[in-house]
Amino acid sequence: MPYFWQMSYPFFYESFESSHEIFCSDATTHHITQVLRMQEGEKIFFTNGKGLKCLAEISGIQKKSFQFSVLSEELAPVMQPQLTIAISFTKNAARIEWLVEKITEMGIHSIVPLVTKRSERHHIKTERLEKIMIAAMLQSQQTYLPVLKTNHTIEELITLDETEKYIAHCEVAKQRVSLLDALTPNKNATILIGPEGDFTEDEIHLCLQANFHAVSLGTNRLRTETAGLFACAVFNAKQNQS
Repeated sequence: MPYFWQMSYPFFYESFESSHEIFCSDATTHHITQVLRMQEGEKIFFTNGKGLKCLAEISGIQKKSFQFSVLSEELAPVMQPQLTIAISFTKNAARIEWLVEKITEMGIHSIVPLVTKRSERHHIKTERLEKIMIAAMLQSQQTYLPVLKTNHTIEELITLDETEKYIAHCEVAKQRVSLLDALTPNKNATILIGPEGDFTEDEIHLCLQANFHAVSLGTNRLRTETAGLFACAVFNAKQNQS
């Protein structure tokens, strides 16, 4: 890898398909010209959140605009295996935003707002969460933006294929295996995290009938957002073991 990809140049997200189509938003322009007060000859990185990372050099700068030229580009390989967490969002938006930020930094592939019988929140502020994911992606120097999916019910998720499926519930009377032991290395995984009141017995039964693995996240009773973070950390740890 060329040395410049490892340099700590300012990192920005823009929506583009090729390095010839980079158009800077007003927010990026303001940050470069007014906040960082960058000068001609300084370098920056751009990513489109789809794996493409471009190194650019500022060729001219004014008070509220600047010009740049792309020097090099690199397409990062898609991270494998991929983790999807389907989680029932809580009433406290700040706690969910914290979770989305942290699991983005940890490299999650996709996040699914899960609607269950005991869910507290059925509507999410998609634009707000996308901004948090972008900031977390840039902070952690990644080039793939997680996919934030629309609301799904359990009935919609049980039809998933090409992924190992897990449901993390708290029913101690039902047989469960620790998530770390249950995960299969190098396999895509979808993990269901329930609401504060847990899944209902009918929901657990429905998942088990659809070949979900019942898993435990330890002996402590975790908050929903803590359980989501824990599941992501265990998934990453399992891959490092392989």
